[in-house]
Order: sequence, then C-alpha cells, then structure tokens
Amino acid sequence: MAKVSSARDDLIEAAVELFRARGYEGVGVAELLEKSGAPRGSLYFHFPGGKEEIGIEAVRRVGDVVTGQFRALSESGVDMATFIERVFKTTAKGIKDRDYKASCPIAAIAAEMGSNNPALNEAVVKCFAAWEREIAAAAEVRGFTAKNATDFASAMLASIEGAMVVSKAQGSIAPHVNASRAMKALAATMANH
Repeated sequence: MAKVSSARDDLIEAAVELFRARGYEGVGVAELLEKSGAPRGSLYFHFPGGKEEIGIEAVRRVGDVVTGQFRALSESGVDMATFIERVFKTTAKGIKDRDYKASCPIAAIAAEMGSNNPALNEAVVKCFAAWEREIAAAAEVRGFTAKNATDFASAMLASIEGAMVVSKAQGSIAPHVNASRAMKALAATMANH
C-alpha cells in the first residue's frame, strides 16, 4: 500500500534535503514550499512557528532515524570494527548518492548556530547527544569502560561529521574511508581499558 503523503511531511522532507545541501540560513520559505509542493497556507497551518519550527521538526526526524540506525546496528551484534565500518560506508554512500552536493543536515545547521534560534539550537544539541549515547552504548556493550565509551562516541561523532563536510568539499568518499580506518584503530586501543 502506498504511503499517503501530507503537506506537513512533504515540508519536513523538503527541509531536510534543502538544509542538507545549503544549511538553514541558505533556505527560504518560498523554496521550502516550491520543493515540497505544499500550498502556502499549509506551512503556517502545520508550522505556526514558521521556518524555525520546520527546522526543529527536520532535526528531530533526522535525529530519530539515525538514532534508530545506530541502535539497530548495535543490536545486530557485529563487532566494533564492523560497526564503525558500516557507519562510514553508510555515510559515504549517502553523500556519493547526492553527488557530493549535500552532507548531514544537522551539521549544516550546527555550523550556523547562533543566538537567533535557541529552540533550533537546542534540537541540534539534543540530536547530537542522542547519537553519542547510542554510539557509547554500542561501545560499552563491546567491552569499553563507560568513560572510554563516552570519549570514543564523541570522537566518532566528530569523525562522522568531519568526514561528511570534507567529503562534500573534496567530491570524494576518501574522508569516510580514512575516518573509518582511524576510528577502528582508536577503538582497538580504547576497548577493554
């Protein structure tokens, strides 16, 4: 059965893809409406808070999806090296599939964070924290101490986001490959300590 689309979902999906390519500030309301195909009235009906509210929902949606992906990968029982490798293969595929024109929408928004959008900033912080918790939980289950798991998760998240940005700039998946290699080496030194 085909999924019934709604203007609300269409606006969120359009926001995710546009923010992924150009960040939050680089996207206007008219463009969100055009890409989503949603009628103008639906934007303020579904999102009385306007663009910032759409941004928050986009961050939450991406955050929840990726959190679930980290959890499912951890629950699959793969070892830490395979966990790391699969994460970076997924990120490399995502950016390559978008012809190196877009990266992580959360990182794109985070790069522009300032005092103008405190609720959006808070959504970004919560998203990154959730991802770090999932990575740390995966590491702990695989023998890391709680402290090392937390430290590793922070480094892993920084490597993922850094690989996305550099990959976009270079038009290559090499940053993902190299980050995967480096994170596997780091994991080997931090596990069981």
